[in-house]
Amino acid sequence: MAHFRVEHVFRGISLAEYEQLYFDETFNQALCDAVKLTRDVQKIDRTDARIHRVVKVGPDREIPKPVQKVLKTDRLDYEEHLRYDFGSFKGTWETIPSVLASKVDTKGTFSFADASGGVRRVVEGDIKVKVLGIGGVIEKFIVADVEKSYQDAARFTQKWIDEAKHTGNA
Repeated sequence: MAHFRVEHVFRGISLAEYEQLYFDETFNQALCDAVKLTRDVQKIDRTDARIHRVVKVGPDREIPKPVQKVLKTDRLDYEEHLRYDFGSFKGTWETIPSVLASKVDTKGTFSFADASGGVRRVVEGDIKVKVLGIGGVIEKFIVADVEKSYQDAARFTQKWIDEAKHTGNA
């Protein structure tokens, strides 16, 4: 099993504003376009108290050749299931890959907190791939890809905030 933790501080935004931004569909589509992910919302169950969202995601990049041979595909699409209670500033996520779903377990948490001059977002997760001989390689690939995607997403998010797009004053 591989564990990851990514943490970013976004300047110039309040906790309440960031919570709204994080679940804004216009922002999320622009973010996915910027980090080269296809995104198709399958379900949104949203009330004033909580959100449960299922999104089909497809990274627009090839996976390593050894992994392709085992998975018999050159891309690793997945469904992301996200649950969040508004005002708690904490949620859970789980992904279900399009291939080998019974052999891949990925899930974790995310949280937002006040930080000096902005908001700290922390995403943590565990990735377990039960494929004899190559599971660890796949886990390392997924962790590296997740960490890079979050780094790219953080740059895009800060630019979005800096341009005041979250306030409607862009």
